[in-house]
Amino acid sequence: MANGYLGDQRIREMETLMRKMCQQKGYDLDTAFKGLLDYLLWLFDPDGQKPDGWRFDAQDSEMFRQMSQAWALTMERELKAGQWYDAFGDLYMALHPGGGGKAQFFTPPSVATVTAHSCLAGLDLKEAKGTDTTFGHRVTISDPAAGSSRMLLAGAVIFRQMQHDQLGYDAVKQAAYRPYLVAEDLDYNCVKMSAINMAIHGCFGECVCHDTLCEPGTVRLGYVVNELMWPFPTDIPSIRRYTDPRRFVSTRLWLQRKAQTTDNNGPETARHQEVSAMDRHADRDLRRPAGGHDYDRHHKLTDAHIQVQNHTSETPDNGRAEKEQRQPPRQLTLW
Repeated sequence: MANGYLGDQRIREMETLMRKMCQQKGYDLDTAFKGLLDYLLWLFDPDGQKPDGWRFDAQDSEMFRQMSQAWALTMERELKAGQWYDAFGDLYMALHPGGGGKAQFFTPPSVATVTAHSCLAGLDLKEAKGTDTTFGHRVTISDPAAGSSRMLLAGAVIFRQMQHDQLGYDAVKQAAYRPYLVAEDLDYNCVKMSAINMAIHGCFGECVCHDTLCEPGTVRLGYVVNELMWPFPTDIPSIRRYTDPRRFVSTRLWLQRKAQTTDNNGPETARHQEVSAMDRHADRDLRRPAGGHDYDRHHKLTDAHIQVQNHTSETPDNGRAEKEQRQPPRQLTLW
């Protein structure tokens, strides 16, 4: 690489500014990286809400402004060339050789593109069924472990080409009928990176922070991206924060399926779903580090679990109750 620099040249200025800021102010790289993400989310928020826990002064904000300007110029060049680019994934890996404390590595662009091609191969847009979203009825592309949404960004580019090849859409129609992207991840930084990436690429979509396996109906942190571009087309990117699960396609559809399952199987199934949920939470607490273990919460969950099991054993159908009691509670060991 030029001048011995081993990272991607496109994020070199951002990395230089961030390291300079850390040296001058004594911040660690993780704090500065999170600060830059929050600064951009604040910039794109139509309501202008200051990020929770904002700790930076005016000098820091000026450094973030310079980093944001370098990022915007880089993205302008990439988007003019018709390419997608994840600057924050590259920046994170440049700042954390070896993946950092979480050993995070982001999918290489070529692999992300091949994977997106494989997922969309054979899709007939004339027959494709859409989903009701914040932006109307749209084809939805989802990634339940999105990271910085590289595969979703690649999928959006491929989808536009498919619209041209199959439907003959021009650029105006491609923009009007763009897909709805759903990014889900357990990591807060990844959800924030996904939201910023979607916004600058002009995508419609949502980014939700939750555990897609154990807590698919919850929202720890969520963003709806580019509301200001619909229904009247504009070039103003936006990222608005929500916490209501009903605002998001991913959680809303799951809650609807859960309600249908409960209605079809009756209150007995509903009670055992509640027991299983309690088991999962208790199991997660038992696997926390010793310093962060919430014993009071665990005992409350255990007591509630015993009460529900006792209530089940008192049902009129003793045969069924005894059979259900003999079945061990379901536990997911994911931590």
